Amino acid sequence: MDSEQLLRIKSAMIIYSLETALGDYVLNADDINVITEKNVDSIADRELSKGQSIDRNNIQLLVESSYLDEIFNMAIDSTRGTSFESKMLDLKNFCMFMNIFDIRNAISHPNRPFPDAYWFRAAAIASDPLVLQLGLGDIRQALNAAISGNLTSPPDEWLNNVNWAIPNTLPSSFDHEITGLFGRDKETKDLEATLSKVRNNLIALVAPGGVGKTALILQFLKDISLSLEWNNKIDAIVFCTLKNERLTADGIEVIEAINGINQIKDSIYEDLATLYSDKQFGNFEEACIVLDNEKILICIDNLETLLVHSQHEFIEFNQSLPLLWRVIVTSRISIDSATTVPLSTLVKRHAVNLSRSYFKRRGISDFRQEDLELIATKANNNPLAIRLTIDLYLKGVDISGSINKSQKDIASFSYTNLIESLTENSIAILESIYVTGESSKSELIDLLELSNEEISESLNELSKTSLIVRSTSDTGNDLFNLSDSIRDLLLINPRNISIRNEISQNIKDRKVKIQEQLNRNHLLGINEFDFDFISSDIAESIRSLIIDLNRVLGRPHNKRSHTELVRLKNRFSELIAYNSNNHELLFHFSRILQALQDEGNTQKILEKAISLDENNPRYLMAKALNYFHKKDYPIAQPIFDSLLEAEFNRPEKSSKKYAASLTKLHFLCLLFQGEYTKIIEETKTWGSDPDWSVMMGTYRASAFKRSVELNRNTEDIEKAFTEVLNIFNEIFKNEDYPLIACIEVNKMLKDLIHIGSDRLPYSEDFLYKYVSFIADHFFNIILNLKDQSIDSTENKLFLEKLYLFSFKANLNPLTLSRWYSPEREEVYDDEHMRELKADGYTIVKVYNLPEGNFGMSSYMFANDNLNNQFYLNVHKFDLGWSKWGYIKVGDKLAVKYETLKRGATTPASDIRIIDKFENAISDKYN
Repeated sequence: MDSEQLLRIKSAMIIYSLETALGDYVLNADDINVITEKNVDSIADRELSKGQSIDRNNIQLLVESSYLDEIFNMAIDSTRGTSFESKMLDLKNFCMFMNIFDIRNAISHPNRPFPDAYWFRAAAIASDPLVLQLGLGDIRQALNAAISGNLTSPPDEWLNNVNWAIPNTLPSSFDHEITGLFGRDKETKDLEATLSKVRNNLIALVAPGGVGKTALILQFLKDISLSLEWNNKIDAIVFCTLKNERLTADGIEVIEAINGINQIKDSIYEDLATLYSDKQFGNFEEACIVLDNEKILICIDNLETLLVHSQHEFIEFNQSLPLLWRVIVTSRISIDSATTVPLSTLVKRHAVNLSRSYFKRRGISDFRQEDLELIATKANNNPLAIRLTIDLYLKGVDISGSINKSQKDIASFSYTNLIESLTENSIAILESIYVTGESSKSELIDLLELSNEEISESLNELSKTSLIVRSTSDTGNDLFNLSDSIRDLLLINPRNISIRNEISQNIKDRKVKIQEQLNRNHLLGINEFDFDFISSDIAESIRSLIIDLNRVLGRPHNKRSHTELVRLKNRFSELIAYNSNNHELLFHFSRILQALQDEGNTQKILEKAISLDENNPRYLMAKALNYFHKKDYPIAQPIFDSLLEAEFNRPEKSSKKYAASLTKLHFLCLLFQGEYTKIIEETKTWGSDPDWSVMMGTYRASAFKRSVELNRNTEDIEKAFTEVLNIFNEIFKNEDYPLIACIEVNKMLKDLIHIGSDRLPYSEDFLYKYVSFIADHFFNIILNLKDQSIDSTENKLFLEKLYLFSFKANLNPLTLSRWYSPEREEVYDDEHMRELKADGYTIVKVYNLPEGNFGMSSYMFANDNLNNQFYLNVHKFDLGWSKWGYIKVGDKLAVKYETLKRGATTPASDIRIIDKFENAISDKYN
């Protein structure tokens, strides 16, 4: 028996023992109720799909029908809520880290290589302390037997039961395994969705070099090969690579690789012969016939090495494959007949994380965050460039040098072979785009003096590569730009310097406006009810213009340029001439006219937009709002009412912002028209409203208050304001002082400052209720108002007056509150000061309290009546820290010192508090 087969058997003993021990663990627990419904359904449903129905309550049958991952899940269920739960989870995670499924798969495929690393991983699992801690001693015994040479091969039935693994010829290890795959969740989902559609028989993962195409496709194929979901969709996976060079810290390394269609066929044939050793076929063509009914997925890596010479040859090869065979490729060049899945560079966050992980895996933990971000940015977030930069750094090159060298190498590695295969006209186009920054087709024709046919042919050639990036202008024309890496390459190595110089002399660099991100609406939570919303199906030229408009109108009024608004108005007018029935364009045009205070035309254009989309709530809101701002409340009110009838005041029907504005404007409109009774009637059930109870309660209170503003009847006023106080009491009890309520109630309370005067003699009961409300809520009300302070002169006078109210039956509630005490004048005790002076102390006044790093400072500064400066430290203060924090600027203290330093700060050697007494509050309000 050779050494490889020996290691296979040893590893099989451990993995078989692990599966058996886990199964016994579940059976010994013997509690079907702890197994989650999800785990039971996973096993039972799969067996049912095979035509085998099992009893979902029979734990024995469930264990016998389960795969390794499912046994682990049931074992974890069995430990739920116990001290073993975390240990079982740790064991599963450790097994996954050790790639146990790869080991299990390799054990059951004797014709596939079995690396000695698999044996060491299996042994590591069996020797981990978790095994004994969980009572799985049989696994350790299997390890001991394997080491001692007491070999016992598992049953053939177990060896052959690997239906969960799709046979494949993927590499046994991947380059990216050192760090793992970062930031590719979206692309993985895109690949899975594309492959799931059976009509996609040719799929191309297209991106520049070094972005991570190979890493992503290998990880994706490995994942689906071990996925039960893909088990009946794919019968085998064949992998071959055309990569003929590798970029390392030492430069580009040429490697032996497959070259041409015939060698691709030979490679696929050899892999199929290994995977289907029970079938007979002598070459690729025979394999296509014999395996015609097999669902085979062929992955060809780095296909661009073939496509740059002959794309037609590859397309013919693909069309010759059996109907059930499918092909997925990675390439820097797109394929006309393929379904393309684009792959971009990593986002910055993932690029930085990759840098950090690669440093750690290379044994370096002492690195700075700013260096990680610099490497990621300078590498254009390209994974290969990041790893190359770090490799160079570890070889002794500084960060700056590593970045510069990796930029040159990655650009050359990624694009040189593509550029060398281009025609002269295509190279000329690259140089033109390099100089202009961005070019349209017509600009290229003018600059290069080539015919339309010649430009079109070359652009078509370039579009199949990752050398240029196509975008669309405001007018709908195609624009062409260069990827960052090709621009770096052309900077270092011009391909036609004469054309570059010629173009550089005739044109200026132009700054290209980058269109606002397409997902702006989603990111900012903007929807069709917001004024600055832009529909996704609107023409790009209109979209770009509205983005400019939103940017200008998003500024404060005093920051808007009238000239800029006029320029935007003119651009809108030009577009409207060709899009006169585009209601969204008209609506946004009305916004510009409104900003320019052209009220007549604002309403006219808005009416036209509404005539084209009569029930658009955004347009109707804008119309009503225009009338509202012009104080045409009777005209605005019916529009608000119609929107309320359509229930747009409910956030689930519109948006929270829109619904709140509609509710507020509706009540304001009624309020300004004096419809107080109607507001009171509409808000009868304000407390139970699911969305706007606070707002409705606040406007209900405003209606009560306004209803008696001109009323001289004391009883009516007390009744109305009692309702006001009751409403706000209820709001503050349930909603924790919302801003809108705090603003309104503060104004209302101040309006009642005259209560208690002879002019309006309110009852003692009402005054007591009023002062009680102040005592309960005023502090928190003011606390929530940014422009208010409890210590402001206005509020002090207000509270002092209320504090002096006296009641026959009760104490003044304000005198019992914890948050308020009237200001009392503090006076220093002259007799104590004379005693201190007699004892050699100097009286000083504090003028500076520095801020400490962690709160209160340990020192301060003071001066005496002769302006001598003194340094005061807490350690010289007789009362220490306990009273130090109560000292304020302006306070007087008594100090002693060793020697007075003229013209300098004298440190105090002893610091004492001077006694004070308080004068009673003035009775000026009595």
